[in-house]
Amino acid sequence: MARGQSIGIRRKLTSLIPTRQLNFLAHLSGLVRRRRKVDAMALFWSLVLGFSAGRERSLAGMRRAYEKSTGTTLVPSAVYDRFTKSLAVFMRFVVEELLERVQETEVKFGGLLQSFRDVVVTDSTLVKLHDLLERRFPACRTNHTRAAAKLHVVMSVKGEGPRSVKLTSGRQHDSPVFRVGRWVRDRLLMFDLGYFRYQLFDCIDRNGGYFISRLKENANPEITGVLRATRGGRVPLVGRRLRDVVRRLRCEVLDVEVEVAFRRRGYAGSRSGARRRLRLVGVRNQETGRYHLYVTNIAPERLTAEEVARVYTGRWQIELLFKEMKSHYGLEGVPSRKPHIVEALLYATLATLVVSRRLLRAVREALRARPHAVPEGRWAAIFAAAASSILDLLLVPARLARGLARWTEAMLLHEAVDPNLSRQLLLARVENGATS
Repeated sequence: MARGQSIGIRRKLTSLIPTRQLNFLAHLSGLVRRRRKVDAMALFWSLVLGFSAGRERSLAGMRRAYEKSTGTTLVPSAVYDRFTKSLAVFMRFVVEELLERVQETEVKFGGLLQSFRDVVVTDSTLVKLHDLLERRFPACRTNHTRAAAKLHVVMSVKGEGPRSVKLTSGRQHDSPVFRVGRWVRDRLLMFDLGYFRYQLFDCIDRNGGYFISRLKENANPEITGVLRATRGGRVPLVGRRLRDVVRRLRCEVLDVEVEVAFRRRGYAGSRSGARRRLRLVGVRNQETGRYHLYVTNIAPERLTAEEVARVYTGRWQIELLFKEMKSHYGLEGVPSRKPHIVEALLYATLATLVVSRRLLRAVREALRARPHAVPEGRWAAIFAAAASSILDLLLVPARLARGLARWTEAMLLHEAVDPNLSRQLLLARVENGATS
């Protein structure tokens, strides 16, 4: 490790969620009522680093990680008796606290995204559970999966992690979970089809935000204006329905204004009808010949039609986030039939993600000359491999942690750098307008 290159793992993580705060939340949730052999702080970090990011994803493996790092021996019941409903509440409280403490980075966007305060992506992912949990977590497709949880995540691309999370049953639809308010001002929000609602887009626009969404297959808005002349211009567009003309078009790019009708949210028992004009963008796929269609409220002067399509590829960030949690942090393997244990372990996975991203930022700060040489996917694998050493570093006495910190940090800084330095991160490709 070069001089001046230090992560400060113990300091970073204990400032992210201090022991005093963990103890307070443990008492608030009812997890701790009197002093016992199992410490709340050590239990939390053992769940986050010994189970979710550990190699042996079982409660017995987590207990052994706890014993190894704290130097104590426990009978199995001493740990298992802590897996109560209070533990699930405690983990939810901690995740909420972590999300409040994680601030947006001061790094400003460049290129295509420089005019936006932040880019926010929202989506959900299903987690298959044991069939006996069907009543608490009913799945949406019971012919092959009877029980499933759905994790809804709102992700700040600038903040490099989740902004808010919500845990529901797999049957819960996506759109009612997402809430818009004044916080969207000057931010760009990107959605998949699960959130497609004109009412949502109208609310974002009225709160000063921006959005890009794919257009649903059955959506057929009326074209009211042409924002960019089509090559040849042989097919009249104004006054026609989109689906009536789109198959006849031969231009590479479609950029038009459309009018849509919808109903606003009910108030005092009544719902009012509304109409709004939006921008519709289509970019032809060279292989299939079909258009990728998007709706947005971003003016053509701010982003061209091609740039809208390129910026939308940044939505893939949240898919990579889900892949990271499932591949490295135990989101796919929840070894329990008890609802409260499942909830506790799922919240532990979310806490692991926040902790991992906090250390990723610290590593990038330490590598001042090459901060963008550490891809999220590569870091997740390295973090999972080093999780047991990080757990030791947090739980052993400070005098023993110094040597371990030097070895662990040296390994992380060495391994984190992608040897393929010419490969850009996804966000950098979006900012630069690159398509691959």
